[in-house]
Amino acid sequence: MLIGTVGYGAAAAAFGALSLLMLTSWRGRLQGGLLVVAAALTAVWALAAAFAASAAAPWHLVGLLEVGSNTVWLVFLARLSPAGQGLGGVRRQIWVHAPAVFVLGYGLASVALARGAETMSALTHALIVTGLVTSIAGLVLLEQAFRAMRAVPRKQILPLVIGLGGILAYGLFLYSHALLFLGVNDDLWAARGFAILMAAPFMLLSARRNPAWSVDVFVSRDVAFYTASLIGIGIYLLVMAVAGYGLRIVSGEWGFILQVMFFFGALAVLAWVLFSPSARSAVRVFLAKHFYSNKYDYRQEWLKLTQGLAEDSTGTTWPVKGLDAIATLAGASGGILWARDSARDRNRYLRVAVSGSMAGAGEATVPDDFLAEDPLVAFLAERRWTVNVAEALQHPDSHPGLEVPDWLRHLEQSALVVSLLNQDRLWGFVVLVGARQVGRLSYEDIDLFRIAGMQVAAVLARVEADRLLSESRQFDAYNRFTAFIMHDLKNVIAQQSLVVRNAVKYRNNPAFIDDALDTVANSVERMQRLLEQLKQGGDTDLVERVDVERLVLQCVHQYTERAPCPTARLTDSSLRLRINRARLVAVLGHMISNSQDATPPGGFIAVDATLDDNWLVVAVEDDGAGMEEEFIRERLFRPFDSTKGSKGMGIGAYQARQFVESVGGEIRVCSRPGKGTRVELRFPHALVERAHGAEPPVEAVG
Repeated sequence: MLIGTVGYGAAAAAFGALSLLMLTSWRGRLQGGLLVVAAALTAVWALAAAFAASAAAPWHLVGLLEVGSNTVWLVFLARLSPAGQGLGGVRRQIWVHAPAVFVLGYGLASVALARGAETMSALTHALIVTGLVTSIAGLVLLEQAFRAMRAVPRKQILPLVIGLGGILAYGLFLYSHALLFLGVNDDLWAARGFAILMAAPFMLLSARRNPAWSVDVFVSRDVAFYTASLIGIGIYLLVMAVAGYGLRIVSGEWGFILQVMFFFGALAVLAWVLFSPSARSAVRVFLAKHFYSNKYDYRQEWLKLTQGLAEDSTGTTWPVKGLDAIATLAGASGGILWARDSARDRNRYLRVAVSGSMAGAGEATVPDDFLAEDPLVAFLAERRWTVNVAEALQHPDSHPGLEVPDWLRHLEQSALVVSLLNQDRLWGFVVLVGARQVGRLSYEDIDLFRIAGMQVAAVLARVEADRLLSESRQFDAYNRFTAFIMHDLKNVIAQQSLVVRNAVKYRNNPAFIDDALDTVANSVERMQRLLEQLKQGGDTDLVERVDVERLVLQCVHQYTERAPCPTARLTDSSLRLRINRARLVAVLGHMISNSQDATPPGGFIAVDATLDDNWLVVAVEDDGAGMEEEFIRERLFRPFDSTKGSKGMGIGAYQARQFVESVGGEIRVCSRPGKGTRVELRFPHALVERAHGAEPPVEAVG
């Protein structure tokens, strides 16, 4: 029977090739060895069945080979199941191998004893019994193995379930039909070869997905492409033939005409698919992704890229590092990198790096910058592609919408344009020349350059953001220093303004003249200190031994011209504090001024200095408007946040806390709306001294 010969012959060729491919890469693991033996026996059995279908051939041999093939497949499936791996104990491991033992023993005995006139009947009976046992037990074992696996191993074994499960299911149908009708149907037997042939690709794919079977299948890409194409064409024509025959049967008089029209349309569709570049490209990508080892060792390529970006090259800028890293991946002799001008014009791309052979005459032929509306930039921003210039010039349809500029045409034909994407937007692009390691771009090349471009863009964008942040911090520090200077100037001007306002009224009062001179002297001292700070670029950290009582009285005296007048409440005149006197005076003056702003003329303001559990507490207390707890927590010490409108700068409280905390102290605020406020500057024991002959402060216990 010709159909049987063709089907079994093709199945023998497919499984023979599969067994040879797996044998060349077998590394001695048992599961992989069982798969090789099972595929080889299946190939030999199918070859014997092909000869037996055309002549009165060795059916004894066919029977023995089928029994042997079925036995190995059952052992393979048994070891794939949890019980076969010893997870259920020795007893279950024995039971799971029992079908293979029965098939081998019963099959060999039945085939060996088949003699005389009843030979075919005995062989048929043996094939039916062993075939049914193999099909039923094999399907059960396959289901147990698949159900016991997690998601990832299931994906790896799924092609085996489809391919081998299809063979077992067809065997179950064939031999159950034979058991029912007391004989094997010739047509079903002949079609069995084609069923086995269709399972071969699934077996190959499953072997490729399971490294534990020690199978590393490699087939020439061109051979696989054309083989897959031929198989696909054959399946397509077979399906179309069945559909056309069905139309002829059900359509009566119009059957032949509809059949001819259907076949003509099917052939037209097939021709369109065969001659469509996109369809052929899709088939190539599918085969490359599922049947081949990767072109690149992505771990090595990633390490190479990371190392290139992390190299500490003195004098090498980050854009040059990024360009060199991508050029190294492609084996390029040179390149140029353009990046978005994030500082001035985000719609402009500037040339920021040149390396290799481009740093010469070739560099002069390319533009220094591009606008976002440039055709090349717009194409890269929309498509996010890696462009092979030679392919784009030879086959313009492969890059729809791309206009290759003249300067790019004049570069080497091996030039590549790589998009640098950051947050799914075009951050920049690279032009590489002389890419030795990349020929015609495959999907792996495109993926590699896309990932490398995203990594380089992310690193360079981070570097640019760090630079802008550093500049912002420098400006912020400069502005903060300027604000502190303005705050001190404002206080000096306030003192001088107070003298000017009272001069008309008290100019003939000697006491006023003395106070005015003291105020002017203090202002001159503060201005000189401010100038000294400007010369040195910051605050001078001059530590003095300060008489606390004298300092408090001096500060209180400076603010007596404004109601309510502050008063001093001092109980210990021997306290000394090692600190920057000028900064403490400025902070205490700010606190008194704030209390005067918040307290009505008839209220009171008191300044005291006491020892509290080894802390020197300098406090300003008033009975003014007070503050909400939320305001103290969220806004009081926030810089440049003022409740005085244009009259205040919002840095006095912030400056006070910064000063106190810088010497190891702390600031406390206790306030209630309508009840007043108490602000305490608390300085640690290490800064506190007593005047000569006075008793030292008592240290805290516990």
